[in-house]
Amino acid sequence: MEIFKSWDVIGDAVIQRATHPRHFGIIDKPVVSDGRKNFIGEFGDILNKQISKVNEIQLTSDELTQKLAVTPNEVNIHDVMIAAEKAQLALNFTRTIRDKLITAYQTLINLR
Repeated sequence: MEIFKSWDVIGDAVIQRATHPRHFGIIDKPVVSDGRKNFIGEFGDILNKQISKVNEIQLTSDELTQKLAVTPNEVNIHDVMIAAEKAQLALNFTRTIRDKLITAYQTLINLR
């Protein structure tokens, strides 16, 4: 039995390899040797994509709300309310993630 089947241990760094197509979208492609820079880059990209999605949800909600105000017969009120709730949930979730990241950063800074 292999203990490190899907893990490569190099010194104090552990690099995980994908073993399924849904893991990172690739199979058995090792992470770049400098895992810290790669992780920060990937995390930043993922964060930017998610913030862009939240922005798109907000813009869709605003667009539907404006259409409802201008031409109420062309827009279904249920769609407007659903879009508004999605936008509110996405924004609240983003705020929660931001608060958790700030708390984690402050905790790391205060370690002595």
